[in-house]
Amino acid sequence: MKKTIIRRPLGILLSLLMLLSVFAAVSVAAASNPSKEAMLASMTTEEKIAQMVMPTFRYYKGAAVTALNQKMKAILQKRGFAGVILFAQNNASTAQAVQLIDELQTANAAKANRPQLLISVDQEGAGVSRLASGTAGPGNMALGATGDNRNAYDMGKIIGQELHAVGYNVNFAPVVDVNSNPANPVIGVRSFSDDAATVADFASNFMKGLHSQSIITALKHFPGHGDAATDSHTGLPRIEKTYAELQANELVPFTRCIEDGAEMIMTAHIQYPLIEKATYVSKKDGRRIELPATLSKTIITDVLRGDLGFDGVVVTDSMGMAAVADHFAVLDTAKLAINAGVDMILMPVDTGTTAGIDKLDQYITDVAALADAGEISMENVDCAVMRILTLKEKKGLLASYPGVNLAAKQANAAGIVGSEENHRKEWAIARRAVTLVKNDIDVLPIKTAEKTVILVSKSNAVMSGEYAIELLKQDGRIPQNMDISVFLTEGKSLSEIKTAVRGAAYVIAVTAQYSEADLSADQYKNLDSVVNDVRKNGGKLVFISSNLPYDVARVQEGDAILLAYSPKGMTAKPDFSAGAVATYGVNIPAAIYSVFDVDAAFGTLPVNIPKLNGNNKYTSDYLYERGFGLQYKKDTSDEPDTPDTPDTPDTPVTPVTPVTPVPGGNLCKWDGEDHGTSFWGKLITTLHSILYFFAHLLGRR
Repeated sequence: MKKTIIRRPLGILLSLLMLLSVFAAVSVAAASNPSKEAMLASMTTEEKIAQMVMPTFRYYKGAAVTALNQKMKAILQKRGFAGVILFAQNNASTAQAVQLIDELQTANAAKANRPQLLISVDQEGAGVSRLASGTAGPGNMALGATGDNRNAYDMGKIIGQELHAVGYNVNFAPVVDVNSNPANPVIGVRSFSDDAATVADFASNFMKGLHSQSIITALKHFPGHGDAATDSHTGLPRIEKTYAELQANELVPFTRCIEDGAEMIMTAHIQYPLIEKATYVSKKDGRRIELPATLSKTIITDVLRGDLGFDGVVVTDSMGMAAVADHFAVLDTAKLAINAGVDMILMPVDTGTTAGIDKLDQYITDVAALADAGEISMENVDCAVMRILTLKEKKGLLASYPGVNLAAKQANAAGIVGSEENHRKEWAIARRAVTLVKNDIDVLPIKTAEKTVILVSKSNAVMSGEYAIELLKQDGRIPQNMDISVFLTEGKSLSEIKTAVRGAAYVIAVTAQYSEADLSADQYKNLDSVVNDVRKNGGKLVFISSNLPYDVARVQEGDAILLAYSPKGMTAKPDFSAGAVATYGVNIPAAIYSVFDVDAAFGTLPVNIPKLNGNNKYTSDYLYERGFGLQYKKDTSDEPDTPDTPDTPDTPVTPVTPVTPVPGGNLCKWDGEDHGTSFWGKLITTLHSILYFFAHLLGRR
């Protein structure tokens, strides 16, 4: 009996040891590919804070960064950042950009079991495009002018395809601001429309196009930058609207896109004094100012998280912008933003020098100390990191960077980025966006070969006009020997301009308005005089508004007026037979082409055009209303009466299950579970984390 009693405990013990050894082996294996819960539990406070920061390496000692130096590699190896944002300066060529992104991911992967970086960029389209050889597209307002949301989807898909090929996984787009203020100095043609429902529709489809190519989108700028009269890059905007007013307008596109699967939202550095009452003493002038949306718990947690039910990643706009940097201490912005419910802090420190990179390193330490001291909510930190890790898991970025065949990736990207196929689609969309609002006595399309002069106000548009002429001749729209030329008015005297247009049967003047103040500038004053001279000689004047559409009210003396919605020019004429071409603006060539194209199909106004007073200031009355647009008169007497068949997008735009709003309560949720309050969830995660911790130590050794 004694032997039996002794053997049984020994047998049980041996069995337990065997089970534990198997469990440990399985757990260690699992620890080599840890769960997001285990990752979070194993992180130090500094590691958590680093995972909430997205710096840039745009310039270093005044030079554009196209490759990482040792100082940059060292900080990336030391700190597991959320990601990095790149700019045009980082994208000198497609092959170089592919290599730079590989360098970033490789440096980050120096530490075992570290999730990959979010590599982000502002590739909105048209004027806000960063790829050196990418397809810029006609821009958001041009897409809105087409009246067809499938064009937004297709353009989002093209941009997403090119970003993915280079190695990007985040696009800080689309802009979902409703451009309700014509005097807005920073949004303008970056907006789809001044109508909230239109913005919601086009932004959602643009977002879905990006999603189809595995690109994370970041809606911007919450809760809305469209009614601002100040550029937050240079000042602190203030919008005095009630919450009800925001709900009726600015929040409409955000709500729609959240329902349709938005994954990230960027905040606006804008004060909303009728919503946010908390204040801060400005370091700039000692005034007490209301907290901007980026730092507002009312706006981020109560409105965005609670009322709109968004539990994706919230990222700040750049913390280096004057709206924040001029008024708030650096560490205070971190404390306020995180306590407000922000997950990711964008560009908190200037990294353009060796000292700047050291300052970024110290920033992580200092913010972590605030969290350890209780000045920053550790619950908010944990929730933020979990949201970031959850997004990375969803996109296959939780596991360490596996590396790539660099040459193969560069070759693949070269065949996709700025391809002739993508540019042809871009051209078709841009042509459909051109809007005709005036055509007295059917002066257009021009059908004669008489002398024609194209006046452009900016040097970057000279080549745009010349490229349009080449296409028109190539397609047989105008004779090869036609007397047609491009003349730059910038820096020229009025007499020089008049000499250039003397004897012209047609003058096509391409204008570019950037602000309300521009309407009183020499560009328009000179054109006033040119109109009279051309008319005296029996000529006709055609105006093309190439940027803000509101200047059509300033050029009403023209015989015809068209809108193009982007002044982006060219540095070289596209020649696809020679390989990659530099990114270029398609809008101006498309508008000039339409002047001569009897088959042109025009868009409609996506915004209301206000009348001007005697001082060239906007009034509250409209000259043209949203939705207005003309078409060329065509002789259809010999054509069969057949209905048009609409095209279909490459991929159907399918609805996404709406997100259920979570009013109040514990907003730190992921995977549909509240891991913060589940006892068994805590127990399992804790056990897993202990094993992962020891495996992590072994890995470090």
